[in-house]
Amino acid sequence: MSTLTTDIGHTETFSHTKLNDDPKSIIHQMVMIDSCKRTPAEDAILAWILSLPNELDPASAAKRLLDKYEDLAVKSNEGAIKTLGFLKQTAEYPQSRLSNCRRKTRSQRRYHN
Repeated sequence: MSTLTTDIGHTETFSHTKLNDDPKSIIHQMVMIDSCKRTPAEDAILAWILSLPNELDPASAAKRLLDKYEDLAVKSNEGAIKTLGFLKQTAEYPQSRLSNCRRKTRSQRRYHN
């Protein structure tokens, strides 16, 4: 069984002074390693969002991860390209913007058409 190693130090991966934007290194693996054959980017983004702490806005975390990985990503890696695309979409919807989006209930649609 082979062991996967990276050249990112422990201090870069986990910061105790601020919230960790990639607690399980899911985005790191998708962007830096050719893992698209094993994990679809859609599944990785969903797993990443679910792994974030409740108090962390996914859009803010996505922006910081884009700043970190956009230039370092293996551009020939299809998984990296898709993952960065999903991160860009996530970054466009911060908590403040999502709170302005409300679903119309059936009664609102029925009476206000």
